[in-house]
Amino acid sequence: MRQYSIDHVELGWEGLDLKEGLAAGSTITEARTAPSWSMKTSANGEGIRTFNPDRSATISILVNQESKTHQQLRQLAEDDRDNRNVVGPMVLKDTTSGEQFTYVNAFIVTDPDEVRATESSDFTWVFMCERITKTVAINNNLVGS
Repeated sequence: MRQYSIDHVELGWEGLDLKEGLAAGSTITEARTAPSWSMKTSANGEGIRTFNPDRSATISILVNQESKTHQQLRQLAEDDRDNRNVVGPMVLKDTTSGEQFTYVNAFIVTDPDEVRATESSDFTWVFMCERITKTVAINNNLVGS
């Protein structure tokens, strides 16, 4: 078992340190938009496994509205509406394990709906990417070794 700590995770995109603005206790969530395989049924009722080449995914991060990161993301979203060219690799590194995830051609899907309240709020920024490339390290940091 590996010893995990969010303190050893780095997340960057378009020159921004996205981890700086993460809401306390939040997570970085990736979700594939389609499964790798599906099942089709032939005319005689047999199942046929079908490969799906879609490797796109969404990445969601919860950002505090008072953070510099939130303000920078708002500006990038505005720039993207004007120029339609704010696209680039988003890189997540876990320095404890040596794992690295690259979200290829990541872009902001839409900026979050914002609210004003008596206390600071957290907003979910959702990104989409073309595909994810993963560099997985095995057994770099084992508990009890």
